[in-house]
Amino acid sequence: MGKTDRYIVPGQVTGEVIYHDMARAMKEIGPNYDYMDSAWVPEADIHLAVRHVEQVPPDFKSYIDPHTHPVNQVYGISPGLTCEVILEGEKHEVTGPAGVFIPAGMMHTLWPRRGKGYFVVVTSGGEYV
Repeated sequence: MGKTDRYIVPGQVTGEVIYHDMARAMKEIGPNYDYMDSAWVPEADIHLAVRHVEQVPPDFKSYIDPHTHPVNQVYGISPGLTCEVILEGEKHEVTGPAGVFIPAGMMHTLWPRRGKGYFVVVTSGGEYV
């Protein structure tokens, strides 16, 4: 084993996450994968997850309850995908390519509204909290 092998980890399908109905989202829009976390690489100072949106049902409702984090978070929305983002009660329709910064402590939620693509979630601090 090389001295840097431990920095390369396999992505894995995300399990249940507080404030999220991951099972319903997986069934209705597509899978979510975790790619990096301090649980896997202790020095990692971010958590990285990617949702593959394969379809969005016409009546799709959010699977994420509004919530906050004690750390900063960033969403990246790929071309071809439109998401509804609610920040501190203000609704935004965001079409990719776009990025959304969520400062620590800001109430937020996001869900796909139409199209296909990916949204990336980067959470500072090494783990999703």
